[in-house]
Amino acid sequence: MMRAVLVALLCWLLPTAAVLITYTVSSSLGQVPACVPFFEGCTSISGAARRDPSIHIFRAMVLPTATVIAIYWLLVRAWLGHLGDHGRGRSWITALGVIGAVFLVLYVVFLGTDGRVYEFLRRYGITVYFAFTALAQLMLTARLQKLAPQARQAVGSDVIGFKAAFGVSMLLLGLANIPAANFFPQLPFDNIIAWNFGLLMHGYFGLTAIAWQRAGYRVTVSFGRS
Repeated sequence: MMRAVLVALLCWLLPTAAVLITYTVSSSLGQVPACVPFFEGCTSISGAARRDPSIHIFRAMVLPTATVIAIYWLLVRAWLGHLGDHGRGRSWITALGVIGAVFLVLYVVFLGTDGRVYEFLRRYGITVYFAFTALAQLMLTARLQKLAPQARQAVGSDVIGFKAAFGVSMLLLGLANIPAANFFPQLPFDNIIAWNFGLLMHGYFGLTAIAWQRAGYRVTVSFGRS
């Protein structure tokens, strides 16, 4: 028997720590500018993790993260069923989340490689990971809001409220990226938005951890005999 909260915590802490550690290492070695990337956007997340030794740290932390995130979405499906939601939507949520995790692997594997094909795979990988994960989170929040009152109380109105706020913030950041790129091309708004979008998206997993901790949500793993 395993505490599910550990899975949600790892989904939050591993990728967050990975980008912060790799940026700190890269900036200390003079490979990227020193700044507060969440506000100044002096480099992209990929730029901070592209060189030695940062890329090895990044891969060592993010590749396991992809597996944990896929497990998280499987647990979410079971969690919604436990809360009384047995609709098809929960399967779509899990499918989107797992596909996003797979594309995170694609991004990490080809990070730091040269060539147009590899660059396309990197961009495609990170774009699908961010888009599908954020969409799955928005769909999860919507389904939590539609639960019966007793089930919503079990999750926590504060957790659902913060999840909704995180989702709205991610949507606004995504929408802001389009006019910012067109009207202020000389400013690194795309980097700033990416750093903050990732912070919110991974922080969303931390909110689930709070709900699972309160509920004492546990997972039983069993193996059949051959």
